[in-house]
Amino acid sequence: MTSSAKKIRIAQPVQQVVMDAALLPKAPVQSVAGKGKGKGKGKVAAPVVAAPAAAEDGKAKVNIVAPVAPQVAAMRQKLKQQSVQSEIARIDAAIEAGTVSPVDAKALVLALAVKRLGAKEMAEKWYRSQKLEAFAGRTPAQMVRAGELKALVALMRAEAAQAKG
Repeated sequence: MTSSAKKIRIAQPVQQVVMDAALLPKAPVQSVAGKGKGKGKGKVAAPVVAAPAAAEDGKAKVNIVAPVAPQVAAMRQKLKQQSVQSEIARIDAAIEAGTVSPVDAKALVLALAVKRLGAKEMAEKWYRSQKLEAFAGRTPAQMVRAGELKALVALMRAEAAQAKG
């Protein structure tokens, strides 16, 4: 067997479209006559077509996937990472300068807590009621209200790094 020179492409995110169900190809039916006799005789290969989600009123939802070259996918990933790093740097600078609003500070602390605890409800409970020994038994909510976001975030990042390593 020879392999083609085409490279495998990673699929781009799926988009759903609604179209007339009559325009979709019909899936071929496998032949039963060839079952058990020889390799692959009597069988019809099914084309790689996504089955329509739900045909209603002669309409069907179809998933469309556009292939993306590996280099393009790698570039997109790199751009996302750069964007996240610049956002982190911007937030760190705002924390350092003390210009983070209480609402944004709460959102930041909750986001860090969700990463550690796994659920938003648990993070909310931790934010409101967990007394931190390192800060004389104050809760994260009290720390944010007092404007001590920098120390709280430093503690949370240190705990996260300690848990990883």
